[in-house]
Amino acid sequence: MFRPVIRSVVSKRLFSMTPARNNLVSELYISQIKAFKPTAISPKELETAVKAFQLPPKATIPASELPTEAVAEYESSEVETETVSASGSSVGAEEDWFVFEEEDEHH
Repeated sequence: MFRPVIRSVVSKRLFSMTPARNNLVSELYISQIKAFKPTAISPKELETAVKAFQLPPKATIPASELPTEAVAEYESSEVETETVSASGSSVGAEEDWFVFEEEDEHH
């Protein structure tokens, strides 16, 4: 009922081989890491390398530079606004603030 299936081993690979890739940067990095020999730090060097922690001084409340009369005058002053004419344009609309110079095209 079942016929045995014969597979050709020649046409199929059971595994693939990839060539070894040389990465010069990785090899150089690894060789430098392996060659590194750290030196022990003496307690005297540790003391000079680290500063002792000191709390900052307490903050002081700044004295007001403006007298209270000037602050009261500012608060009571009238707010300046731009007036709009009946045509819907503002008074300063005649001025063109964003003027771009046209560049001559040279061929």
